[in-house]
Order: sequence, then C-alpha cells, then structure tokens
Amino acid sequence: MTRLPFIGVLLLAGPLLAQAPFQEQITVERIIIDAHVTKYDGTPITGLKAGDFKVKVDGKTAEVESLEWVDSSTAYPEGPSIEEAYAKHEELPPRGRLIVLYFQTDFGRARERIKGQMKMTQYAIDFLDTLLPDDRVAVISFDSHLKLRQDFTSNRSMLEYAIKDAMSINEPPAPQLVPSPALFPKIKAQDARDAASSEQALLLIGNALLPIPGPKSMIMFGWGLGDFIPGIGVAMTHDYIPAKRALESSRTTVFVLDVTEADYHTLEAGLQMAAKDTGGSYQKTYLFPQLAMDKIEKTMSGYYVLVVKRPPELQRGVHKIFVDVKRRGIEILARDSFADK
Repeated sequence: MTRLPFIGVLLLAGPLLAQAPFQEQITVERIIIDAHVTKYDGTPITGLKAGDFKVKVDGKTAEVESLEWVDSSTAYPEGPSIEEAYAKHEELPPRGRLIVLYFQTDFGRARERIKGQMKMTQYAIDFLDTLLPDDRVAVISFDSHLKLRQDFTSNRSMLEYAIKDAMSINEPPAPQLVPSPALFPKIKAQDARDAASSEQALLLIGNALLPIPGPKSMIMFGWGLGDFIPGIGVAMTHDYIPAKRALESSRTTVFVLDVTEADYHTLEAGLQMAAKDTGGSYQKTYLFPQLAMDKIEKTMSGYYVLVVKRPPELQRGVHKIFVDVKRRGIEILARDSFADK
C-alpha cells in the first residue's frame, strides 16, 4: 500500500476567520468516509467488501457497517428516492458528478507559474471531453481574491470560455444563474472580494458546497499554499484549518495539479497537505502533464462510500481517521479527520 508523501508543514496559530466561519457537519453515531482505492496509475480497485477495510478513529478500531461502490455513471448514487425526498421535503442528490475547477492565477505573473497554467489550460479544456452527460462543472479562479467565473453546468462552450478567462486577472461579470444545485448564490460578492488568500477562498467554496448533498470533487490547478519562512519551512496560515474543516464537512475531495514549471518548489508542501487532508492526490505537471491528468481522471471514475460506526468512547471534537485495505500495491485516498460537537 502506498500513501501520498507527507512533507512536514507548520500550522501557524491564530484566530479563525470571524467574517466567514466554517460550517461543520455533525455526525452523531455514523461517520461517512469517501475512499478511492486504486492502482498506482489511478485505476480503481473494484469488488472490495466491508471486511477488506480497516478503519481507526483516534487509534480506536471502528466498525465498517456498510460499504457501497459508486462509479461515475451512477445517477443519484446516495440519499433518498424521489418519493422519499418529496415526502420529507428534502433535496435530491444531483445526478452525476459535481466538479469544481479551481485555478490559482499568479497575480505577480511569475513566469514559471503563468507558463505552467497556460500549458495546463488546454489540458483542462480536454478534460471536459471525458465528462458524462449528467456531470456538472464550476470554474473558479483566484489571483488577488476569489473570482466566480462559471456556476455548475454541462455546457462545454461556457466552461471552455471560463477556463480560458481564468488566465486573466480581470473582474468577471456576475455569474449566470443556473438550476439547483448552484454554488455561487451561496457566496456573497463582497465575501469573494474580501477573500485575500487561497485558503480563505477554499473556505468560502467549502461552505457553499456544504448544503449540496453527496460528495464533490475539486481539481486545483495550483502553484502553492502557505508561506515560506526562512529557517523554518512552509507555514500554513491560520486560515487553512477552517478551510480544511469546510472541505471535509462538504465531502469535497481536492485533487491537486501543480502547474509550477519546476522539479521542486517550496510551496508544493502546502498543496500536498491540502490533497492529503481531503482524501485527494497531488500530481506535478512539469514533465508529464498528460500522465497527471490521466491518473486523476481514472481516480475520479469511482469510489467507495464507507458508513463507519463511531466508537462510543470518543469525546466530541476533532478526530483522526485512518483507512487501510488488506491489499498490496494499491493507493488509498481518504480524508484524515472529521469533527463533531
């Protein structure tokens, strides 16, 4: 079994964002874990049973009550039936996958970052050809602040335009309203303008995704997270923890494509942390961008939903999650914590 490489990253203590606190999903007796189990190239491992999984919460063994395999073509993979939702006045989970394309566009226009994003723009557009009819995609960019470029849609021409436009540092017009599920009505324009860091932007996105049922995926075309401090290393700001909690609670998995044109750079440690914490993966795109895209496409094609019984002796708070599978030569991607009250 292989896990994502972990590079130590310092978390700076500090107050949480008062203007945009994260919203937490409360799970009383059951914990839902979305897990991707794949070969090294991203090909999903299918046919696993509940007994194949070993889950620990804060080091305590947790029982896997049920297990479901969900592939990318499954409509309404979770939640109530149409009749049940109508009777309970609940919203149906959306058909297909919900995917957010998040572009970090360097406001300073550093050559190694902009060149990498320019290259990956075409790969992002080509990715649209792999979508299924019920999949919907939103496009968001960040340079000096969060910019909402396209809400969830399957319209390829609109998505292609938004992806290309993410290269610029212009101020896009207000996004067009789309049928539910919609992302942008849950993000106030002023909050988007006030989001002065990628971590704050991720917090807003996570909170906006929280009311939408089911799992979501984010593909982050990024150049770095955190701040480099000489003699210490990369420090994640106090904005990162609430962003992580919001993404976890909304069941959003972050797949990172590092666009920086370099074999190594300091801020990649922050990108690796965001991927690891949310159950996603980190891929460099400098030398083999198509391989990186192919691996993410394969990984996103299916996942397991584990319903885990919460160990009764746990106190309320933040808990570490460990997921293992009794197989060799595989990768396991699952979020590493959950919080309750």
